[in-house]
Amino acid sequence: MTLPPLPQTPSGGTLPQTSSGGTPNQAPSGGTPSQASSGGAPSQAPSGGTPNQVSSGGTPRTLVASDLDRTLIYSAAALALDDVPDARAPRLLTVEAYQARPQSYVTETAAGLIARLAAHPGALFVPTTTRTREQYLRIRLPGPAPRYAICANGGHLLVEGATDEEWHAGVRRRLAADCAPLAEVKAHLARSADAAWLLKERDAEGLFAYLVVERALMPESWPEELADWAAPLGWTVSLQGRKLYAVPRPLTKSAAVAEIARRVGAGTVLSAGDSLLDTDLLLAADRGWRPGHGELAAAGWGAPHVTALSDRGVRAGERILGAFLEAVDGAAQDGAQDGARGAGRNGARVGAPGGAQGAARGSAGDPAGAAGSAPRPRAAR
Repeated sequence: MTLPPLPQTPSGGTLPQTSSGGTPNQAPSGGTPSQASSGGAPSQAPSGGTPNQVSSGGTPRTLVASDLDRTLIYSAAALALDDVPDARAPRLLTVEAYQARPQSYVTETAAGLIARLAAHPGALFVPTTTRTREQYLRIRLPGPAPRYAICANGGHLLVEGATDEEWHAGVRRRLAADCAPLAEVKAHLARSADAAWLLKERDAEGLFAYLVVERALMPESWPEELADWAAPLGWTVSLQGRKLYAVPRPLTKSAAVAEIARRVGAGTVLSAGDSLLDTDLLLAADRGWRPGHGELAAAGWGAPHVTALSDRGVRAGERILGAFLEAVDGAAQDGAQDGARGAGRNGARVGAPGGAQGAARGSAGDPAGAAGSAPRPRAAR
């Protein structure tokens, strides 16, 4: 799996400190990852809207499209808290259950940041995942439910929880025209994978396939060999934890993000991700962040506008969310200042009374500021 040979991004700017950078929130002694301070019951999401509430408001100035697994939310195995004493471990909120068991977590601090981001009047938060719709809908993030979400690596664009069928049909046509059929790829996977390390085979909504493997037993060369076989057929390969994905090359998160940005008129796109399947998402954004773990970090991948964090595990999720909010708040303040300056100029032209009214409208109008005339997802570099 060859990654784009882009230069590593130097560390730039100061991101806001989170609980893991100062005094961590203390976990109750002997607690499990899903245990909260209140009698061992799972923590409740911070107030900021009921789980099924859809955020609304004016045109967002900034679209925030973030990968979920190992970027914002983490399984118990991916928390990376081995260096934190048990008595100082951050408290965790369960955001996903599967078969009646806790499955994915965020820190208590990250939960508050997600709720703030989802409710921010100057931002549109778009969860952007390779998960199927069923897998995504198990997740209950704090705050208002996102108006838009991207599932199946861009194969499904959800609007208030429902698939946009026109978008999905267009994706199907593109895959049929440009890629070998899924059945051919699945047949090759079945022939070449070894039962000694293959745990599960899965078809993701008829769009792509993935395997659950025993990493310690799988030959290190096998993913690379699979990628070499798949490339001429228009497919890519990504290894994330115990899951190995085979995905059609045109099936991208960035295409769906660009469509949402076009619909809402967002002027800026922010993104974050940790895997090979997130490279197009990161490259197409105006600014991006990647954690210090995962496929991209292991390959030393970077780009000039992508900040490579050293934070790993669930604490990286806090850092990314803090960076998102810092950028969104800055854009909103710039928009308000631009609006006030524009109103002042208009007032000077039409006289003092009109100018006062114009200035009032400029400072008390849409907190998001004016959106750009067209979305600006940056072309891959």
